Amino acid sequence: LRVTGYSTGGGPNELAAPVAVGLVIETPNAMGGGDKVIYMHGTTKFNINGTGFRAASTNLVFDPPLEKEVDYLLAVRSGSFMQLTLKTGRAWRSDGSPGPLKLRLIDTGAGWLRIDGKYGGVTVAEVQVDLGAHGVTVEGSASTRVYQSQATLAIAGAGFNAVASQNLLKWGNSLRGKGVNYTIEASTASSLSLRLTPGSKWRLNPSNLPGPLTLLAIDAGAGLVPVGPTEQKKGRVVATVYEDPVVLKNPGRTIFASHTHELWIAGSGFSTGETAFTFDPALQSGVDYYCSVVNRTHANVRLVDGRSWSLDGSAAVLRVTEIDTGAGPLRGFVPVSVATVEPDAAFHPSGLSVSPSANQKLYPTSTALLISGTALCADPELTFASPLPADAFSAEASPDGSRLTLTLAAAHRWPTGDLFLRSVDCGEGPVDLARGQGIVVASVLPRPSVDEKDRSIYASHTKQLIVKGSGFPEVADPTAPLDLRLAPTPRDAYYVASVSPSAIVLELEDGRTWADGDGVQLRVTSIDTGAGPIDTKGVLVAEVHPDPSGAVCDDSCEYALDGVCDDGSAAYRPPTYQSGDDDFGGFWGDDDGYAFLGYYYDDDGFFPNAPVCDPGTDCHDCAVTEPAPASPCNNSCEWAKDGFCDDSRTSGLCDLGTDCFDCGEVGHDNFTRVESDDWWDDDGFYFDNDYAGYEYYFDDDLVPVGQASSIPNPRTKRADLNDEAGSGSIFMMALEGLVAVIGLLISSAGAYFTYKYLNGDKSGFQLLPTDDPGLAQKNSTAIPITPDLTYSDQPPTTKV
Repeated sequence: LRVTGYSTGGGPNELAAPVAVGLVIETPNAMGGGDKVIYMHGTTKFNINGTGFRAASTNLVFDPPLEKEVDYLLAVRSGSFMQLTLKTGRAWRSDGSPGPLKLRLIDTGAGWLRIDGKYGGVTVAEVQVDLGAHGVTVEGSASTRVYQSQATLAIAGAGFNAVASQNLLKWGNSLRGKGVNYTIEASTASSLSLRLTPGSKWRLNPSNLPGPLTLLAIDAGAGLVPVGPTEQKKGRVVATVYEDPVVLKNPGRTIFASHTHELWIAGSGFSTGETAFTFDPALQSGVDYYCSVVNRTHANVRLVDGRSWSLDGSAAVLRVTEIDTGAGPLRGFVPVSVATVEPDAAFHPSGLSVSPSANQKLYPTSTALLISGTALCADPELTFASPLPADAFSAEASPDGSRLTLTLAAAHRWPTGDLFLRSVDCGEGPVDLARGQGIVVASVLPRPSVDEKDRSIYASHTKQLIVKGSGFPEVADPTAPLDLRLAPTPRDAYYVASVSPSAIVLELEDGRTWADGDGVQLRVTSIDTGAGPIDTKGVLVAEVHPDPSGAVCDDSCEYALDGVCDDGSAAYRPPTYQSGDDDFGGFWGDDDGYAFLGYYYDDDGFFPNAPVCDPGTDCHDCAVTEPAPASPCNNSCEWAKDGFCDDSRTSGLCDLGTDCFDCGEVGHDNFTRVESDDWWDDDGFYFDNDYAGYEYYFDDDLVPVGQASSIPNPRTKRADLNDEAGSGSIFMMALEGLVAVIGLLISSAGAYFTYKYLNGDKSGFQLLPTDDPGLAQKNSTAIPITPDLTYSDQPPTTKV
């Protein structure tokens, strides 16, 4: 709404251009819920239809009171449709008693509008007590590990239907029951036994595994009951699913008993840090070899220096006889040949030999490299797989020829990766090593570096610190764990949680702090990725601030330690399940055969960032918490500097902090809120007739700007749709109808007898006999006939 002209005293227009003075929006209204019935806790969401809803600024007032973001979450899907989702642990009626839920006020940005004021609001639903089957619960069991094709799965809980076929399960990955993907073959009140249909998998997409198998809801006879926070579709993790592991055979791969330092095993389903192979010959992990998983299709097995692939150095076929990627030894695994072991090459007649030393770690700038063997000469000619210039190093042999020390020249670098020595020439011609394949004499690691990062963290409430940089190991080496030192934080106050080529995640130990004081600079002083510590010159990685006064930071949330921030402090987290993300579709309503349960696409909204626990009670998962940046304070709002606060602190339509002139800085308001003034009470008293028709309550803190009548629900047959009927209202109407029928019958009977009486028919009005039946008159034929006599108070004159 713009003013295009302004003049005084009939003069010319004083406005150079039209001026916006307001924004006119559609008047909102709500439709009655008709005969809609919802359960106190069992119904997780319901819809309200109407007009004029606005996604950015719609607020509601209910009777009994419900608080947005505390009791429910609101999603406005369109101008005529909004959906309310009940938050975990809350009820649709705050008083806990069944009855109507009424919408009293609605504000879509232009002030509060009262709906059906004379009725106390429009009834949007009738709330009833939960049914017995609404009490179904499921015990989370993320520690239960299964492979994709494992035949059976057990679910523990309470309130299940004892008839197996009467339990319907709703899964996060849209797994289908009734024999499509699985069958519930047995059930009790506390357990369900599921059997996988042949050819199906508990989770299909291997790129998401290992991953949780999440049960969202169960229908045990009273409709679908969520078993976890509805607002996040979090559900309960009943198992962790691992990909069915496969090992590819490779008998054509030839390795030498000790001169070959590593073996790559290809397949699928390998999981980092959990994959274990059982070999024949019986090699022992940590004694004969170390295994590292690079990705789900490749694992690297490195032989320990001085050990043999065949244990005794003889020829053999190396087989994988068993595999465990995290869910236990795979049943029915068929042994697979992964290499053919041949004896090491025979010693050269000169006696010269080189011992493998793959566990020797170097940086490209490391000055010395040690080669062990026999008959090593003082100034040999060495040939490496990655050629090095002749002047790149100098060599010095030990007197007994068992060690050769190479010293790197200042201007040169060792090539990164495994350093293969292929031949040694002591003057009598080159001696090939491992039949020309070469022997690894060192592993050269990239030189690590740490990026400077100016970020703010809390002393103890920030549980994780991510250090960015480069040259970090791509695969964890169990023989040389990474070490990083901070100042002033003691080394025992934190540990290395995970490593990637460009980031190191540090986690704070319980009860410890990064530093004490305000504004303390946290610096990395050294880093060791396996080849020794490197001085980083104190790179700044964070600035430590005291924990917020009175703030909580613990893991008391029921869903803590699940890898997802559940207390609402994370700025964003991606949805747990998206359409097409995994297995069978993703959305609840996409499942064939489940449409009758009422889960359609337009009822599928959820709130991935919605808090399901109190602030600060999921501290570990919300460990990225940082001190909040200063709130904006500018005048970018279209209506800034107009004398009224127009940002979100009022019913204004601008973002928080964008009308700084009229509102003040965030947290330091300089305006007066209308609700706290007495402008409406112009004579100092409250007169009922001042607001006739608005039906104000004395405890109202909100002042409506108008009122409206609700929209009739087309599914309600009664004419007066404002008094919407729940079960109690229906009973009262039936009772009133019965009284009316009885009254009509009595009135009709009275009219009938009155008509007969007026027409001379008095038979219907004779009184009923009241004499004693024992004194009833006898039959007249038995009484003798006597003459009439006259009696007086005198003695009789005639004797009878």
